Amino acid sequence: MMKPVFYDTDCLSCFIVINDTSVLEKLFDCIYVPFEVYDEFDRPHIQDYKNRIDRLIDKGFVKIVTFDTREDDYLLYMKLSSEYFSDKPIGKGEAAAIAHAKKHNGIVASNNTRDVMPYIVKYDLERITTGDILVMALKEGIITENEGNLMWSGMLNRNRWLNADSFTAYLNKKNR
Repeated sequence: MMKPVFYDTDCLSCFIVINDTSVLEKLFDCIYVPFEVYDEFDRPHIQDYKNRIDRLIDKGFVKIVTFDTREDDYLLYMKLSSEYFSDKPIGKGEAAAIAHAKKHNGIVASNNTRDVMPYIVKYDLERITTGDILVMALKEGIITENEGNLMWSGMLNRNRWLNADSFTAYLNKKNR
């Protein structure tokens, strides 16, 4: 059984913006989205994206997770995301994904290396990226390399930041 995977906005949005979450749905029984991430999709200009997530919630695939403000994971979230507690706060979505993953011995799904990696290391967490998810799908026979390239291209065309120009380039970089 795979550990629970907690998504931040940048990783989840890669699949939401191309309107193709089939890879996620075939790889995972369900995914966990912190309320803080869900809330980032609740903007008038991206309401369609929130509606896509709502459909995944209705199907039972996306589970929204919240904090109990009396628990240690909430305090960690505040320490990571608030200028009151930190001189270098990170985004609320990233902070929430990290705090939930730490509490539930889970995996953080994030493309944001700069902000997230120091805490992945500090709290001995696992992290996966959009690229890692597509590699998993390739290995499982869910997608072909060409389909991965089409998805990757769609994500780049929708202004998602990925660390290679194509899925093939990502695979080549990963195999070095």
